[in-house]
Amino acid sequence: MRLLKVLALLILITSPAVHAGNLLGIDGEESTSIGIYIKDLNTGDVIVEHNSDMALTPASVMKALTTASVLSVSGDKAAFNTPVQLSGTGADGEWNGNLIITGKADPTLESENFKSRLGFCDSVAVRLKRMGIGRISGDIIVEQSLSGDGPIPQWEIEDVAWPYGAGLYGFNWRDNIVKITPATGKVEPEAPGFEICVVKAIKNDLVRGIGSDRLTVYTRDPKDRRWTIATTVPDPSAVFKLQMRNALRRNGIETGDEPVPTDDKRTPVYTHRSPSYGDIMKSLMVRSDNLFAEGMLRTLAPGGSRKAAINRERELWATRGINTRYTIINDGSGLTRANRLSAHFIGDILEWMAKSDMADTYTSFFPRAGKDGTMRGFLAKSPLKGRIALKTGSVSSVQCYAGYRLDAEGKATHVVVIMVNGFFCPRKQVREACENLLTKTFLK
Repeated sequence: MRLLKVLALLILITSPAVHAGNLLGIDGEESTSIGIYIKDLNTGDVIVEHNSDMALTPASVMKALTTASVLSVSGDKAAFNTPVQLSGTGADGEWNGNLIITGKADPTLESENFKSRLGFCDSVAVRLKRMGIGRISGDIIVEQSLSGDGPIPQWEIEDVAWPYGAGLYGFNWRDNIVKITPATGKVEPEAPGFEICVVKAIKNDLVRGIGSDRLTVYTRDPKDRRWTIATTVPDPSAVFKLQMRNALRRNGIETGDEPVPTDDKRTPVYTHRSPSYGDIMKSLMVRSDNLFAEGMLRTLAPGGSRKAAINRERELWATRGINTRYTIINDGSGLTRANRLSAHFIGDILEWMAKSDMADTYTSFFPRAGKDGTMRGFLAKSPLKGRIALKTGSVSSVQCYAGYRLDAEGKATHVVVIMVNGFFCPRKQVREACENLLTKTFLK
């Protein structure tokens, strides 16, 4: 164990610009912190360990905690349900009332990652046609009540405008992303009230403050009409309403543009059922999807705040005998640098899940080395290809891995957690160090 620890750390210290003491956290103003925890699930022996109780930034490894929590509470068969109803009354093809969509924070509505033959809008239009409705006198109303919606305050402002920084709302639509052409100001699909400011700069960049309708696009060539870029929107429901109205019109159904007063009685039209929680969690783990992860976290406290969901998560693992005292959790995705987990804590979660009746489902969420998603290039030429399943986590100066060593039948035999924070060498060097550590550990 000592030899492996020293080897792993020495491999990292290959850049002349990096002082060994800094990497080991011994001296100097800047330091690299490394937490390692590898445990044999069959014998119970911790075979590699280094600073395993140090609280470090996990980045997207946080998603392994989120999915473990949700799977163990709700299982993999549950789904989000988004009801569509009519208020008011109707006769002879005319409906005197409003079309009401009640958002339940489903992050997958018409997502690029879950394509369906008939989209949400067209499904609603088809149901209305079957009901013989040709006109709705009132408006399309989107009801949504999600405490603390949108990007999380602890996220970095430079992340919010990019697709990976899409916030969760009570109603989410097409990954809460639109495509813009800065030179023309064209937005697809149309996003009402979305102000775009184009600034010439030495590199392309996007900046939009949390809760702001103003997007600043920095571009090398403001006149390049061929350049389009994807960005997040501050109000997904507004984008959806235009698309819904267009879909109704295509199907011969007209609507008003102002809500009309009605009583509380509602007539069901359609209830959209999302992909299963299991399918959503598999997708978010393989692709490291932040929006999906935030949506899954909030299922732990339906109708409650993000803080309530996090508190339930902490209480859940504490009641299972896992020490949560030194954990700091601010989101479900790991996008904020303010989260803190230890390698030991993550390892305990992984071990609990591996010994539960959900073990096979949970381990299937993790990308396989050399094969899937963020792990496709990791150990791709090693005999360990396909036998290591890890969730990766990376932000500036952070590279983490957490998951399992698998046997030939795909069963977890070892828990693997490697966390590196504050490195100053190239990221490729850290990845190679982690590959070497796993090779030395499992291919003796």
